[in-house]
Amino acid sequence: MIGAYFKLATLPDEVRTVNKIRSKARLDCISFTDKGLSNYKGLTNFVNYKGQLFFYKTPCRDFVNTDSKRLSEWSLTGNGLNFSSIYIDDLDCPEIGYGYPNANRLLSNGSQNPLFEFRNDGYLFLINKDYSEIELLIIPDGRNLISSYYQKLIDGGFDDEVKQLRHQAKLFYQYDRLVL
Repeated sequence: MIGAYFKLATLPDEVRTVNKIRSKARLDCISFTDKGLSNYKGLTNFVNYKGQLFFYKTPCRDFVNTDSKRLSEWSLTGNGLNFSSIYIDDLDCPEIGYGYPNANRLLSNGSQNPLFEFRNDGYLFLINKDYSEIELLIIPDGRNLISSYYQKLIDGGFDDEVKQLRHQAKLFYQYDRLVL
């Protein structure tokens, strides 16, 4: 069911300094498991020339234009793109969210949306209290059923699979002085 797993984290100050990373809002991918999706390209636009995959934790109110009832608090952005907003519908489970890519063919500036090809994917997020660690679960072609997958995650239906993915996860990029 889960096609890929990515663990994102705010790197410690010393690691950020040594690796010349200035932003404290940046979440770097420290580990991943792709479960056979080795050619999944949905995150390619967020990998820099060094091979680092990262997003910025961005308040949605800064750039998302939508009905205030549908506005999430946070979004993951990078390279001028909104990867996904993080929606939390169950306030009893603020550590679990969901999202999906922009389904429009064109971005608001008129350019092609590089995530359009992945518009049917769904995302689940496991979040710590201060959003310094986020685990991203990708459900290929899961957009239309993402609320069901979200509820299944809340109910513990993915616990064994997530535990297995965490165990199988491998290093995404070797940051200087990062110890996992």
